[in-house]
Amino acid sequence: MTDWGQLQRKFAAQSTPALPSSRRLRQLILWAIQEGALPPGSRLKEVELVKALEVSRTPLREALTALRAEQILEMDDDGLRVRKLEWRDVTSLYALRGQLEAMAAALATTHATSSEKQVIADICAEEVRLMSVGAAPALLATHNKRFHNAILQAAGNRFLSESLHHLSRLMVLLGHTAYALPERSHAIQKEHQEINQAIQRGHAQQAETAMKYHLDQALKARLHLLSLTEEDEMD
Repeated sequence: MTDWGQLQRKFAAQSTPALPSSRRLRQLILWAIQEGALPPGSRLKEVELVKALEVSRTPLREALTALRAEQILEMDDDGLRVRKLEWRDVTSLYALRGQLEAMAAALATTHATSSEKQVIADICAEEVRLMSVGAAPALLATHNKRFHNAILQAAGNRFLSESLHHLSRLMVLLGHTAYALPERSHAIQKEHQEINQAIQRGHAQQAETAMKYHLDQALKARLHLLSLTEEDEMD
């Protein structure tokens, strides 16, 4: 059973309190999914949530509606559940993400300003430092998002950015980060360095190829994690 009281306390320590209540509830539920407190398949009952979270129905319904629109939650015959991505869903998600991020890397080599390229290089350097001090997987995963977002911003394509942001929202459904696999962490760092070097040198084809390889390896790691996941029904 989900301990919403404990989750709210932890969430409050790292969230923005000034957000409207519906947006804050949306972020709380997203955070609960990402933390594993609400695994894919978990049922969400409005009446129980109103009581557990001590909120009114209107902002909660707005939050749940927004998450359904984002395809994080889905409705089945038994009610509202956290969406569960099947094996083929994951491969399809990464196939599309690989193509889009490869395009972003190629565009960044020609569109990025010198300052943007420096930001990408600095993020890579910081990743090396974090790895050297044994940073936690969650911190490395956050840093990984910074790296990919910096490249996306440097690409300068608004529609590409919107498409990737939609895919990124679905990534919360995949559970544990690949940084939980020790052998993968160092490989990620090396792959990031290769992407960064291609961008710094202005080699669009190399950047695209390096990013495609990076996402292919990420998919393999993700499928390995998925194969370790129990298939129990969550009620």
